[in-house]
Amino acid sequence: MMLWNVSNSTSNNTRTEMKPFDYYSKPQTLYPNKKDYITSYVYDKGVVLWSGPTWEKSKAELKEEYPNAVIQEVLDEGGYKAHQKQYGEETHKLHEEFVNDLFEKFGVSDNPKRYKAFHLAWEKGHANGLEEVYNEFYDLVELIKD
Repeated sequence: MMLWNVSNSTSNNTRTEMKPFDYYSKPQTLYPNKKDYITSYVYDKGVVLWSGPTWEKSKAELKEEYPNAVIQEVLDEGGYKAHQKQYGEETHKLHEEFVNDLFEKFGVSDNPKRYKAFHLAWEKGHANGLEEVYNEFYDLVELIKD
């Protein structure tokens, strides 16, 4: 069963409006790309001839432009790990918000079986996106309501 509308409804099944599914699956922080944290340095006889991010010039381009120079690539590991952490925390926060909004939507925020129903819905639907998790939860929620 496909359920696209997640807005308020007059039925007893729904309580609160949910945000669009894209909101929960698209964090504001971009996915960290390791290349963004690598700086290339070109040395010749102890003098830096060029330095810049690896996305600006590839190692092959630098070797062609500076054939006798030494090329070193340095990863800003701290910056990269901080970006990974920020992305992970934001993704986790959005997931928790989705789960809590789903429980509110169906009026089961205090139901002791809500997580079991959610885990079943997640297992069956998450490969096809949050809309499918919503649809699976919709099908299961009546089984846990009093």
